[in-house]
This record gives sequence, structure tokens and C-alpha cells, in this order.
Amino acid sequence: MTSTLASPVPAPTSAPLLSARDLRQSVSGRAVLHGIDLDVDAGEHLAITGPSGSGKSTLLHTLAGLEPPSSGHLLWAGEDRTGDREAERARHRLLEVGFVFQQFHLLRGLSLFDNVVMPGLLARTSPRRSVLRRGRELMEQLGVGELAERGVGEASGGQLQRVAIARALINAPRLLVADEPTGALDSAASATVMDALAQVSAAGTTLLVVTHDPEVAARADRVVRLEDGRITGITPPVPEPSAAPPDRAGSGRSQHRAGRG
Repeated sequence: MTSTLASPVPAPTSAPLLSARDLRQSVSGRAVLHGIDLDVDAGEHLAITGPSGSGKSTLLHTLAGLEPPSSGHLLWAGEDRTGDREAERARHRLLEVGFVFQQFHLLRGLSLFDNVVMPGLLARTSPRRSVLRRGRELMEQLGVGELAERGVGEASGGQLQRVAIARALINAPRLLVADEPTGALDSAASATVMDALAQVSAAGTTLLVVTHDPEVAARADRVVRLEDGRITGITPPVPEPSAAPPDRAGSGRSQHRAGRG
């Protein structure tokens, strides 16, 4: 594997890449997450499991910044980002977080290649030619380079998911989140997609995966089990984090990686 899939190496820090402290979330007035405490180290591959309705996707989306928490604290590399405005969260998502969904969410009016490079062009952090070159390299690395000019309706589910992974990586995010990435695929396509995600993890990108599939979860460094909006188990278990949330300067950072919700 070449370095194409790798994200920029962050500056050394004692803080986890992502931390939740007493994180709570409500959806349509219903409490879904109840006091989640969780640390995710840079470069870690973490799986979130649990029964349907346990809050897995809500937790993933909250950690990734798609929705602000109802209460509690969400920290990025030791900095409390809970109070960020929507414009700040949107920019953070574009540059620092890649998203892979069960149903791909590719735009049918664009070629597969255009789907991949679109977030890179929107970011405007690199010259257009560099974005296009990275898009081609990512598709080649993920085994879908020959599909660049095809449309969404001209590829299999496994191919579409690998295109979606390429799109998620176009801005070299430090965090990749995948919500049931194999849920719509057969076993052969699922294995191919998980091999692709393993490449991403091996290249140093932090990976959070929500899954019902024990084979997908078994590939992770740690597995967090969620039930009724609370963490009920972590495999392997680690010490609980400090209860005090760090301030924006990073004081009081916890050295632990996860705790119970």
C-alpha cells in the first residue's frame, strides 16, 4: 500500500483525538444518549455495536459533528468544541471528518469520479489539479479506478461503497466514520469493503464504525457496546476517564481512553 490513503500526521499530543464527556442527545424530544464518556485515540479503529434503537447512529453522528449534543462536552484533540456554531461545525466536517453511509449517498447526476472529488473542490484548500490527481489515486488504490466515468447506476453495491470511501478520504480527514458500511452488501462485497477500511486504518486515519456484524466489529482495536443510550461494555476494558471536562486550552486532559456512560 502506498501513502495515498494516509492522513496528515498530527502534531504530538497527550489528548485523544476525540472525547465525549457526559454526552447527552435528544432526538425529536426523546432522550437517546444518556451521559456518554468515551475517548478515541488518534489512529484507533473503534467499533460501536448494540441492538437496534440503542443509539449507535445517534452517537456516531454526534461525535462526528453532524448534530450538536443536547448537553455535555465534545472535544477534538483536547479542545472543547461543544459551543461551535454551525458554520464552524460544517467546516470542521468538510476538512477533518469523512463520512461513509450504508446507502452510499452518491449523487446520481454526477460521474463516480465527480462524486469523489466534489468535497475536495468545495474545500478550496488545494489546487484543482491536485484534487483531481488525488481523486484518481484514491479510486485506483481502492480498486475502482476503471469506474471513474461511470454513473451511480452502472456499478455494484460493493463498488459504490468503495467509491464512497474514496470520496470520504479526498480531503485527507483525520477521522473517518462509517455507519453500517456493509449493511446493504452481500458477504463477498462486505469483505472487500472492510479490507478497504482496514487499509484506511492501517494508513493512520482514525476509524469509527457502527455495525451489527460481529465479523466487522472483530476487525476493530476496541468494541464499544451500547444499550438504551448507555455504554454497557468495552472490549478490551480500560480505565474510566476523568469526570472533569477539559477547558478550551486543554487543561485537565484525561489520559484514559474510555469509560461507561
